[in-house]
Amino acid sequence: MSTTKWTRSLERAERDRSMADENDVRLDYMADRIAARLAAQGQGMLPATAGQIQACGMGMPSNGCENLQYAPITTLRFYRSARTDLAVLLAGQIPVAPGAQVTLAQESKPPWPTGCFNLRYRLANNGNNHDEVLIEFFLDDEELDTKIWGSEIYNLDNTIIGDGLLPIPMAMGQHCCVGGNNRLRARISHTGNNNQIENIRLFVHHGKAVKCCSSCAMGRSCDCGGGHK
Repeated sequence: MSTTKWTRSLERAERDRSMADENDVRLDYMADRIAARLAAQGQGMLPATAGQIQACGMGMPSNGCENLQYAPITTLRFYRSARTDLAVLLAGQIPVAPGAQVTLAQESKPPWPTGCFNLRYRLANNGNNHDEVLIEFFLDDEELDTKIWGSEIYNLDNTIIGDGLLPIPMAMGQHCCVGGNNRLRARISHTGNNNQIENIRLFVHHGKAVKCCSSCAMGRSCDCGGGHK
């Protein structure tokens, strides 16, 4: 081969190599642009290895149930019930012996505003030492503002005072709203020496609105005269 032909072959090889490098750069640039556009549209794809099916996109399609803590039917039925029972035994036992206490709580429920509570119990031996029955309410572990005594619910002859309803205490001066992740609790303590507490039943009426029930908690008519049933 002459020197001229050899030189031409070398130049042709250099041009081919340069064109190949340029094509690689262009392909990388196009791939980056496509990936960026897919990512912006929420359609980024995870690469699959050999022999595997392409993975799902990182962008999840909407199904209408995102961030839903309770189904609508659960929420509607709960609000229509207009009350929440505190019947889950967290600590202690019933009957409550003198010097002991019991803690009751609600089950998991949708968010709700508290209204008035209804507590019924009986003291053994037909006792009437209601001033030794202490009721304290908590939102999770946070104690509400006011302590309540059984003598605010029962007369000495064991009849109910008025309609037997008292407002749930306020929480740091604000109406007590129970969130979906909160649990309203009640601790009932026997501070005396006689007549155990028996047959405890406790539920809370739902308030109609925060403003209304704040008035209730300040000593006015419970639930503005008709929020409970």
